[in-house]
Amino acid sequence: MVRRNYVGMRDPVARFEELEPLVDKLRALRLTCKPFGRDYHALSIALEAMDSTAYHFTRRPHFYAGKPHG
Repeated sequence: MVRRNYVGMRDPVARFEELEPLVDKLRALRLTCKPFGRDYHALSIALEAMDSTAYHFTRRPHFYAGKPHG
């Protein structure tokens, strides 16, 4: 049996910061939907998945929340 050591993602914070424009675009798209309609919720699922995945790798809760723009 060959055992490979998993070293993890190098610099996960930087990798997830690179995805911030995608998160911003999903949020903007959600603003065009009927509040709490099916499309709104579908986009919310994607946004929650992004935040949950970022937390898994960085251990920063709400990774994409509260970021200053600019």
